[in-house]
Amino acid sequence: MKNFLKNNCQPLVLAVLSFLTRFLFLSYPSDPVFDEVYFREFVKNYFSGQYYFDIHPPLGKLMIYFFASISDLYNKNADVIIFRFLPAFFSAIFVLLIYYLILKMGLSKKAAFLGAALVLFDNAILVQSKFTLIDIFLLFFGFLSLYFLPWFKDAPAGSKKAYFFMALAAISACLSFSIKWTGLSFFAIVGLIFLIDVFKNFNIKRVIINLLLITVLPFLIYYSTFAVHFSLLTKPGTGDAYMSPAFQQMIEGENGAPKLNLWEKFAELNQKMYFYNSTLTETHPYGSRWYQWPLDKRPIWYWTKSTEPTAESEISSVYLVGNPAVWWVALLGVVASIIILPFNFLRKKIPPILYILILGYFINLLPFIFISRVAFIYHYFSSLIFGILILAVLYDTFLKNIKNSFIFYWGFLSLVFLCFLLISPLTYGLSMASGISNYYDSFINLLL
Repeated sequence: MKNFLKNNCQPLVLAVLSFLTRFLFLSYPSDPVFDEVYFREFVKNYFSGQYYFDIHPPLGKLMIYFFASISDLYNKNADVIIFRFLPAFFSAIFVLLIYYLILKMGLSKKAAFLGAALVLFDNAILVQSKFTLIDIFLLFFGFLSLYFLPWFKDAPAGSKKAYFFMALAAISACLSFSIKWTGLSFFAIVGLIFLIDVFKNFNIKRVIINLLLITVLPFLIYYSTFAVHFSLLTKPGTGDAYMSPAFQQMIEGENGAPKLNLWEKFAELNQKMYFYNSTLTETHPYGSRWYQWPLDKRPIWYWTKSTEPTAESEISSVYLVGNPAVWWVALLGVVASIIILPFNFLRKKIPPILYILILGYFINLLPFIFISRVAFIYHYFSSLIFGILILAVLYDTFLKNIKNSFIFYWGFLSLVFLCFLLISPLTYGLSMASGISNYYDSFINLLL
């Protein structure tokens, strides 16, 4: 037992802090926060059977629905914890996933703890995952796919073990894509690893099997999520207006046009999702552009409430705002990693995984240059995590063994924790006297 605690001290500490920070005040505020107003209704539609339309694939909403069903906790006046539990749970284990992913990348335990702690104490990731929102599912499955890739690389080429881990990586990337289409970036990385394997160890049988594993298998899973989606939504609902008359024949009580089969309904819904994603012209006061995100600019005001006690008014607010000590230093790490690449004597020291991480950062960020629809700071989360992983690599490569590295390491983590605590009233929506709230308003205004 003593050896177990010694060897697993770091993940145990991370687990305790992760579940504590994610589940603290989980039911507060009870009011729908930001897009919760939509996602709660989407989940409720699965219980009522009323058809709804969303621009994202259905898996994230289905996950919350099945949790509520299996736990047998759902009723029409369900507590908000039922809807928020699964995102909070995935957020907590996501911290542990980052820890073990960094270890699997071949880095030290100190680097793994550093990376996981930065995810743990980022206020923006915490806010987005303590409400009924689905972005944390995308992050979890996306980076889970990256966790399986080193296992594939380390397995003997053409072995059952190699096929198994390639399948797991592809399935995980598919699950991410089935939450939101931005998860396609993780498919790109899986595909890159496949191509590298092809050129390093070309074998026609292995190529065909792996190609099937990263194409046919994920497609079947993606298709299946829509089959479940359609099987649950069999009654007229608000989503009818978005679909063709033929599609609406899947809805009970609708008659007049030829019915579509499952494949045709799948094809039409995906076409409609693409159309509305690409033609969305609505603006939002807290919308932002891709070049603002790395600097933690344009936080989103999620919720507010004011009270009028006898002495002084109190204000509670929830903002989606990142921890500056995490976001700004992660950006410095990305910039530093690019700067060192032209220098041969520095480039020789870095592990090959750094190139994949740099690619991951930019393929998640730069596509937003060409996306005209309104975007928000939470679209930067995938790039942020890649930036944190880059920091872990740079620490292990260049900083771990320098003089006073202990002071630097814990000094930085202390700064991260202090920033987390200072911003936490805006993370948890804690009541503040109006005088104190003014200081937080000034901080937010600096980032707007």
